Amino acid sequence: MTATHVDVAIIGAGTAGLSARQEVARHTNEYVVIDMGPLGTTCARVGCMPSKALIHMANVYHQLVNAPRGLNVRPVAAPDLAAVMGHVRELRDFYVAGVLKEMEEWRNAHLIQRRARFVDPHTLDLDGDRLTADRIIVATGSKPVVPESWRRFGERVVDTDRFFELQALPSRFAVIGLGPVGIELAQAMQQLGVEITAVTGNRGVGGLTDPEIQTYVFDHFSQTMDIWLDTADIEEGEENRIRVRAGGRTRQVDCVLAAMGRRPAVADLGLENLGVPLDDDGLPAFDPVTLKVKDLPIFLAGDMNGISPVLHEATDEGRIAGYNACQRDPVCFVRRTPLAITFTSPSIALVGSTYRALEEEGRDFVCGKVSFEQQGRARLMNAACGLLKVYVEPQEGKILGAEMFAPAGEHLAHLLAWSIAMEMTVADLLKMPYYHPVLEEGLRTALRDAARELKIPISYNEIMRCKDNPVP
Repeated sequence: MTATHVDVAIIGAGTAGLSARQEVARHTNEYVVIDMGPLGTTCARVGCMPSKALIHMANVYHQLVNAPRGLNVRPVAAPDLAAVMGHVRELRDFYVAGVLKEMEEWRNAHLIQRRARFVDPHTLDLDGDRLTADRIIVATGSKPVVPESWRRFGERVVDTDRFFELQALPSRFAVIGLGPVGIELAQAMQQLGVEITAVTGNRGVGGLTDPEIQTYVFDHFSQTMDIWLDTADIEEGEENRIRVRAGGRTRQVDCVLAAMGRRPAVADLGLENLGVPLDDDGLPAFDPVTLKVKDLPIFLAGDMNGISPVLHEATDEGRIAGYNACQRDPVCFVRRTPLAITFTSPSIALVGSTYRALEEEGRDFVCGKVSFEQQGRARLMNAACGLLKVYVEPQEGKILGAEMFAPAGEHLAHLLAWSIAMEMTVADLLKMPYYHPVLEEGLRTALRDAARELKIPISYNEIMRCKDNPVP
């Protein structure tokens, strides 16, 4: 370590921290990035990329097992689960290497691999050395939630950060928590032949909030895995297994995946030395549009601030924090349309305002919905399953949000997110082209359903006339 004072110090070299560094470097060369390691983002090491590698392999295998009549692929050999996990790690290492390569041009001059702890709002202790900074960006990410009493089971209980280090998948797995990560990994393992017992505290699988879709999705996954709607605990079982208890039921499994969410990684960061109150997560209050802690030269970015723990949001927040850390007065930024996708099959997605958010805000809205069980392209794809609902403002017909469990829902979700960002109405979207046969025709069905439900009838033709365009 050579620097004792810098313009900006960035704690954390994940997605938000790297994005902040890129922005800060546009304004000053007097900065440092502090991270103990291992380097490489959560997305590349333990999140988005390795999970999607496993999911893709599981989907391919599932399609073979359930191939349409006449393809003559049966019997399908059982998967080599050790080779599957090895392939996932190879791809994981490829993406991590890409992140590290992008750091090469600046890491020798600006990276400090030590543990950072606040002494005061301008001073950091780095394993005994002191560093002062005019502004400090905290982008330390998040850590999985694991009950402390469960740690005594060692490698038989894995969290989502350690899951991909498993050399092979055991035959019986319990998944505790069915949020986005839990249901993704549970379904992937089930498709690869692992016996899954899942325990969740509510029916909101994958973060869904619409009661009708919650029930549909819960019932769907209950057909392929045993789901217990309760609170779980674990204890020693027989022959080195773990006994899972929930309500009055018990089951012995080989391994437990703790997928009960994540919390800000702020332990031992010394935020209590900032001289401001901290919330239950150990965070100071901050402005969500500037990311600045009130009256302090400190900015909170990425998963650790709890706003929206997804990669594109972490990237944006890094840029916002990096920009504002280099300004005399921070400025606010308009955030993107909320978008969350869970890569199950069918996909789960939440776009814009969710059902729960609209209800809690007391907003008036109407719903348009479509089932994919009889949708033409979905049946052709052997994927005739799913339910999509669009939430619409009743006066002008503006799209407010959507929740879905739909084939290729990741793409439908993007279309709707872009439409919300452009403030489009039901009438606007129904004037767009829909090719045949495509899954997007299902979205059109939901929009037509919403049009029928609108309180103020809309006078329009889906096919626009050249000279006399109808006005709603």
